[in-house]
Amino acid sequence: MKRSHEPVSPVSPEGMEIIFFYPCPNCGRHVPRAHPIEVSIAVCDNCGANFPIIPVDEYGLQYIRIMLGGGKAAVDSDFL
Repeated sequence: MKRSHEPVSPVSPEGMEIIFFYPCPNCGRHVPRAHPIEVSIAVCDNCGANFPIIPVDEYGLQYIRIMLGGGKAAVDSDFL
């Protein structure tokens, strides 16, 4: 296979995800959850404890995504 020696242009984001951290009530570790919009059970990856989490407002997440253009508006202007 022939490798190209052409420089690769930087790639901009096409999407984004918002991560929330919930403290484990057993060990205190911050457990990451991506867009938790429904009541669910989180599992701590440190101690294995299961605990219920409070969901976040779906409309607030939509607002942030719209304001950042799905991640496109968060790009550093020095790279545009």
